[in-house]
Amino acid sequence: MIINIRSEKTSDYTNIANVTYEAFLGWHPDNQYVSEPVLVDLLRHNSCFNPELSLVAEIDNEIAGYALFSPYKFIVQGNEAMGAVLAPVAVHPKYQGKGIGGKLVEEGHSRLKEMGYSFSLLCGHETYYPRFGYKTKMFAVNGTIVDFIDGEINCQQYSLRPVSQKDLPWVINMWYERHKADHLALFPGENISEWHNHGIGARASIIEKDKRIIGYIRYDNYSFNVKELLADNENVCEILKYLAAKKYGKPKGELNTLLSYDYLYSLLKNDINIDIRDNSTTHTAFMIKVLKEDTIIDDYCRKVENSIVKPGIVVFPPMFDIDDGRAD
Repeated sequence: MIINIRSEKTSDYTNIANVTYEAFLGWHPDNQYVSEPVLVDLLRHNSCFNPELSLVAEIDNEIAGYALFSPYKFIVQGNEAMGAVLAPVAVHPKYQGKGIGGKLVEEGHSRLKEMGYSFSLLCGHETYYPRFGYKTKMFAVNGTIVDFIDGEINCQQYSLRPVSQKDLPWVINMWYERHKADHLALFPGENISEWHNHGIGARASIIEKDKRIIGYIRYDNYSFNVKELLADNENVCEILKYLAAKKYGKPKGELNTLLSYDYLYSLLKNDINIDIRDNSTTHTAFMIKVLKEDTIIDDYCRKVENSIVKPGIVVFPPMFDIDDGRAD
């Protein structure tokens, strides 16, 4: 059996979607909706998308597998670095168990190294990807619980609206101010498609107070879990309080956030009506493959492995929200 790995072509899009659907259908036994084919389409809108990193595996001129490495700019220990997110890797069920997924992953790594990328990051099966050099427990996808014990807020002063193109310079500048010193952070990109919501269960909004922009916020529209909050320090507390009021009818109760404990503690430590708790945990599924030794990401991984620094909190771009609101 000859397996040919090559870059995707636009004429492959339908077959890639078909293979991705079939590959992931078994992963969604309680829900008929398979989000991965749509995710692939959305990730092609990524500012840094490179079709040379969108790989198909052919057998007898039939597409048997697919892997997408999406390039992103990251902050790593306060420095900019280029890495890639690997998602998805899909092999048609009739071709599974033949090493096709591994060949796609290895070819992707080889191309990334040639292009100068220093690492690949993924959420995946903890017994499969380490064989390709992925280190487990390298980042977190949750952060801090904020519990409002008591408080008052005039919700009539605030409003949420969709983020627009004209907001991007402000939003991007706020992102860099917020994340410039992070251990690990993923920059969504320069396009509006990388900042607005893509799922009915998700929200990516500009929040205004008295018709003046005070923040950008991404949150789950059902649980109100906060994924991203970009605002001047003096506005963070009132934005969270407003969201708690939307959830509970008053600014009293818990909000789960992907904001770091250290960041929120520095802002809220003196407020006796707010309790904050570190909820940051990692998992063996959260992995990084170092492609270049003696780089800033290599140093970061060693420090995480030796508990010198906490794993950074990775907030994936809004296109990854497309299956939010699915039945649990």
